[in-house]
Amino acid sequence: MPAGADGDVDRTPHARLLVAAGIALEALLVAAGAVASAITSATGSAQDRLGAVFLAVTALVLAAGLAAVALGVRRGARWARTPALLWQVLQVIVALTSLPLVAGIPLAVLGVAVGYGVLRRDVVAG
Repeated sequence: MPAGADGDVDRTPHARLLVAAGIALEALLVAAGAVASAITSATGSAQDRLGAVFLAVTALVLAAGLAAVALGVRRGARWARTPALLWQVLQVIVALTSLPLVAGIPLAVLGVAVGYGVLRRDVVAG
């Protein structure tokens, strides 16, 4: 285990690291979706391209917010619990209602697992 600044061993709970990694993975998936959306609609009309750029920028901002939440969970910040849970609920709803089952089921399972993890005492303080 890595040593902290004062020489103590870093004792971050493993569950906290797993939950933070799950949220970071979700942030990467949102960012990848934004890039893919922009690339696939680049051949459309000017109005379609403008909409695709707007959607991509919005999704990248969302991905940056999720990355910040992942860092908050990694540090055990209490404020990170609410946005993490809200995102998990939204992710499960979209995964089960709007995506093909091949993609929807794994995303729903990830959302439920991370949502459960965020509620654990050793993951988020307070």
